[in-house]
Amino acid sequence: MLGDDEVLKAVQSHIESRGKPLAGPLPGASAITWHSLLKGQIVRSIESRSEKKRLHRGPLDLSDRPVYDTLGDHRVPPPRDPAKPYSRKLVRRGSIDDRLCACGNGVVRCRRCEGEGTIRCAPRQRCHSCRDTTCCLLCGGDGRSALKPAGKQAGPPAHTAADTADRGRCMECGEPGVACVTCRGRGRVTCPTCQGEGSKPCPDCAQDGTVTHTHCAGTGRTVEWTEGVITRTPSTEEVRLPESGPLSWARKLADQHAAWTPTTLADDDPERARVEKDFGATLQPLLRTHDQEIARRTELAYVRFAKVAVHEHAHRIYYVFPTHGRPTVVGRPSPKRLWQIAGIAALVIVLLTLVNGLLA
Repeated sequence: MLGDDEVLKAVQSHIESRGKPLAGPLPGASAITWHSLLKGQIVRSIESRSEKKRLHRGPLDLSDRPVYDTLGDHRVPPPRDPAKPYSRKLVRRGSIDDRLCACGNGVVRCRRCEGEGTIRCAPRQRCHSCRDTTCCLLCGGDGRSALKPAGKQAGPPAHTAADTADRGRCMECGEPGVACVTCRGRGRVTCPTCQGEGSKPCPDCAQDGTVTHTHCAGTGRTVEWTEGVITRTPSTEEVRLPESGPLSWARKLADQHAAWTPTTLADDDPERARVEKDFGATLQPLLRTHDQEIARRTELAYVRFAKVAVHEHAHRIYYVFPTHGRPTVVGRPSPKRLWQIAGIAALVIVLLTLVNGLLA
């Protein structure tokens, strides 16, 4: 762990290595502030248990599944790796009901045709070829013309060429050129499915009279049982402390230059006390046990670094990070220097604007 003396020595060496000798030693001519960063993730294993009735159509061997009496009391070893999903199916003791189906052989009588293999069909159907649904322009399909008074034979009415196109002789009234050529004025045609027989094959059973039994899916056997399912789902929570603030720039530098110290925050972790001291109030909610959590893995990394302001170099801020060897020092413009640069840039823009205006 870095100390004040080691930090000041590293900063002084850094400044002098760049050809900027100091008037005297840094102590008393500098200010040190210490900061801490924490990053990583917490992986939790969240367990859920459910129970429901199951039905399998056909034979099924359940002998390889664990048996339980009360699902909530069934013990399962904790996961070795909380990040690995886990699911296990169990069978409640005494719940297996393996039996032959009531259908006997997997088939039942067809309800649509009542086992006959055929269903009723209309021998004759409405003709779909009649123009404007009028099978005969003269008699309408009943063999009698409204233009023929009783006891008299009147001539056919005058029709246009469009009316009589594709028209034939009516088989009801005998008039040529007025009837639908498909039904010949009758308005109905023989059913193409049953050919006028009045019955057709049942589409459900294909004339067999029987269909597959839905309950057993044609197997003639069913297995029912109560199934318990234990599922463990990993949940990962990212840790980044502090979550926001002025250390965002320093965090980038720490990721590049610092040697982060791994910590699990276990009871025997030497870094636990310091981490809890630095982030106690913010860290506690992250470490709180979640609902249905049965295991966790904490993978965190911690770094404590120094921020040094040197009076002789007020325009610079020096960040000192611990490494596996000598500390690493990174210099950056101070906030005051950044404001000066921003002010100069703004002034240049204003002057350029005025010059362009004068030249225009």
